[in-house]
Amino acid sequence: MRTWVDAGGPGRRGRPGLAPGFTLVELLIALTLAALLVALGARGYRTWRDSVALEAAGRAAHGHLALARTRALARRQTLRVRLTQGGALETYDSAGRVVDRTWLSGDVSRLDSLRLRPRTLRFNARGQAAPGSLYLYRGPWAIRIVCNFVGRIRTVRFSLAGS
Repeated sequence: MRTWVDAGGPGRRGRPGLAPGFTLVELLIALTLAALLVALGARGYRTWRDSVALEAAGRAAHGHLALARTRALARRQTLRVRLTQGGALETYDSAGRVVDRTWLSGDVSRLDSLRLRPRTLRFNARGQAAPGSLYLYRGPWAIRIVCNFVGRIRTVRFSLAGS
């Protein structure tokens, strides 16, 4: 005796002994479309990940400079901020002791390049500063953290492509 499985529509009859499902061709087409969507989204994901890493490093650097200025005011002494080879910002007091250290990213390799111009930023006892800029680069994006002579610190994000 043969059993008939309902094919899912009025007036349609299924084949004997077979349940409804997907064929191998249908599964291959679905997998191909899914792989294509993943491949298209991967570039956007990398760009987003780079942007997040750059923003995090920029916030850390801005916070370090603001803290160095505040500490110079509180201690009533001149503090200097330098960029180390390992990608950290270090604050030194007048005796050359490290007061504070901030790593700009958990994984410094996520940043393409770091530059501090001039090599040392200085905050005096009144919170004023020697003007300078810290540049952080990742992919087509860059962040410039500017410190003016009054001690105001501001962050500017810009694109290197098509400037």
